[in-house]
Amino acid sequence: MDDALEETEMPAKDTVVSEQITANPIGRIVPKTIVASLPAMANAGAAVEVPCYRDCLEEIHSRLEENRSLALLYVDATNLEAVEHDYGAAIYEQVRAILTNLVLDMKGVETRKDDLVTVNESYGDTFLIFLSKKREERPFGQGDLETMADRVHELLTRRLSRVTSSYLRRRLKLGIGYSLVLHNPLINPDRLVLQLIEDAKRMSEIQEYRLAYKSKELLQEIILKEDVRTLFQPVLNLETRETLGFEGLTRGPQGTEYESPYTLFDIATESDLVFELDRLCRRKVINSAGELAPGQKLFVNLLPTTMRDPEFQGEKMLESLEANNLSPSSIVLEITERLAIENYDLFLEAMKTYTDLGFEMAIDDMGSGYSGLEKIVRMNPNYLKFDLMMVCDIDTSFVKREMLKAIHSLAKNVGASVIAEGIERVEELETLIDLGIPYGQGFLLARPTPEFVHLKTIKPRHHETVNEVPGLIVG
Repeated sequence: MDDALEETEMPAKDTVVSEQITANPIGRIVPKTIVASLPAMANAGAAVEVPCYRDCLEEIHSRLEENRSLALLYVDATNLEAVEHDYGAAIYEQVRAILTNLVLDMKGVETRKDDLVTVNESYGDTFLIFLSKKREERPFGQGDLETMADRVHELLTRRLSRVTSSYLRRRLKLGIGYSLVLHNPLINPDRLVLQLIEDAKRMSEIQEYRLAYKSKELLQEIILKEDVRTLFQPVLNLETRETLGFEGLTRGPQGTEYESPYTLFDIATESDLVFELDRLCRRKVINSAGELAPGQKLFVNLLPTTMRDPEFQGEKMLESLEANNLSPSSIVLEITERLAIENYDLFLEAMKTYTDLGFEMAIDDMGSGYSGLEKIVRMNPNYLKFDLMMVCDIDTSFVKREMLKAIHSLAKNVGASVIAEGIERVEELETLIDLGIPYGQGFLLARPTPEFVHLKTIKPRHHETVNEVPGLIVG
C-alpha cells in the first residue's frame, strides 16, 4: 500500500518544533513532534483575534458605497474541525491561531494592506476578506478574483499543511471562494453583504470541484510519466543494528505538494486512481531494489486489491522479480491493519497464493486504533509493525508499554516478530530494547534514502546505554 502512514518527515526549515507533550481534555496524546508556529508567530497562542464581520458592518457599508462595489475572498477552513475532534480544543485553537496569522500575513503580499479581514462567526474558522479598491482606476475584471483566489489557496494550503499533516494524516482541504456585489441604493446594504457572502460560499464549492479535477489531471500525468521516486529505510535489529531489510517508500515529484505520500494517495482516493498509483509505486520499489543483499528483506507496501493485479501474479510476477535479482522469499508484503480487516476475506484468500510461493507478510500500524487481533492472528503474519504513534514517547507512557508488551507476547505465540516504527529519540530506543523488541526503524537509526544504506553492526549491548553506542543519528 502507500506509505502515507509511515513516519512523518521532519518539519520544514521555517517551522518551530515544540518539545512538549500536550495532554488534552479527551485524554489523547499529541505527537512529540508538534509544529507550533510559523515564522510570523513567536507564540502559537498569540494570534490576533479577528473580528466578526457583523461588528464591522459600518465600515463594510462605507466601502460598498464609496467604491460602488465590494469584492470578497472567502476562506473556508472548517475541515480543521477534525483536529479538534481527535486532539481536543487546545490543539485546535493552536492550529487555528496559526491559520489566523497566515491570513493576516497575506496582507500586503497576496492581498492589499487595506483589506478588511474578518470571520463569519466569532472565533470561527471561515475568514471573510473584504478587498479594498484596486490601485488602478479600473474595477476588478474577469479573472482577477479567480487568480487571486488560486494564489491564496496555494499559499495557505502549502504552509498550513506543514502544520496539520501530523494531526490530520491526510491532505488539508481549504475552500477558497470569491464574489463581487454592486452598490444599489434601493437595497438594504446588509442584504447586499449577505448576498456577497453567499455567492462567495457557492463559488468556493465550485472552485473545490475545479481544483479536484485539476488535481486528478496532474496525478494522471504523474502516473503516466511514472514521476515518483523510491526511498529505502532500513529495518534494523535493535540490539546489533544488523539490517533485516528495507522498506520501500514512495515520494512524488520533488518540490511539489505531490511529493508527500499523504497528498498523493489522498488525491488518488478522491480521483479513483488508487489502484493505478499503488501498482506504479510497487513496480518502482521492485525495479529499484536490484542491489538488495542476499538474505535481506524488501518490505513492499500494497493494497488488498493490488494482489489481484495480473502484473503481480503468476509468471509475470516471477519474471519481474528475477529480472531484479529478487525472489519471493526476499519480499515482505506489507498492509495496514485497518485495510487487512476491512478487506479480510479478499485479503486472506489472495494472501495464501503469495505465501505458498514463499512471500512473507507484515501487518502495519498495529495499535493505531483498529481492533481485530483475532483476525490478525488467523492471517499468520511474519511481522507485526507497531504504529509510530504508539512508539512516540513510549518511555513515558505506561499504557503504550503495556500495549507493546501484549502485542510482543502475542507475536511470539504465533511465530511473528515485532517491528517498532517511528523511533526518533534515544529514550524510545532504550525502552524498546528493554522490552525485548527485536526490530525497529526510524529517523534515529537511519533516514530514508534512494540507495540501500548498510549500517555498521555492533555487539549486543547489555550494560552500556544506547547513548554510548557510536553511529546513531542523535539530533
